Amino acid sequence: MNPGEDISLQDWALPGEPFRLVAVEAGAADWGRYLPADARARAGRFSDAAARAQAGASEWFKACWLPRELGMAQVEWKTGMHGKPRLGGAGAPWGFNLSHAGGVVVAALAKGAAIGVDLESMSRQADAGLLGRRVFSESERALADAGGREAFFTLWSQKEALLKAMGCGWANGGIVRRTRLELTGFQVEPSTKVKVWSRRVRGGAYALAVAVF
Repeated sequence: MNPGEDISLQDWALPGEPFRLVAVEAGAADWGRYLPADARARAGRFSDAAARAQAGASEWFKACWLPRELGMAQVEWKTGMHGKPRLGGAGAPWGFNLSHAGGVVVAALAKGAAIGVDLESMSRQADAGLLGRRVFSESERALADAGGREAFFTLWSQKEALLKAMGCGWANGGIVRRTRLELTGFQVEPSTKVKVWSRRVRGGAYALAVAVF
């Protein structure tokens, strides 16, 4: 299996950030050429070509890029609390997460911490008011209402990344309702102590957030 060392990656991490953050265009390669049979089968389940390419890029990050980055022949996966996949064996000290939007797949990797990443298209169709009332705390709703769609997607990406880092997901209403995220490039969310980095990428068309716990 060719690990795809020739695939062009975009380095999205900024100097001083304590994680690896790389992105790839979903259409950058014929992913089936690089994937082991099981990963190729998972990606091949999608009938839509764009979805299949996106799944292929995600599988490539897990099956090819991640082992190479960690210096392992392959990585071992386990199921953590709340069903979130996590690295096991020699990879256990590492946190890893993926997100995708608009034909781009982004991977985040950190040592000694859990990590979550989220990428959101600012043009995505969404009822910001309705969703905000469901998923934001009171202070976050106030920021989203005042700042419109840009504020909504910035906070949404931050919250998604935070919940992914914590491994609990949106179903944990206790956490969802008590966070007090802000519209800032870096923060330590006060109720969870999760560190959150946030910015716009790809010419400002996407909101990106990375959370470390």
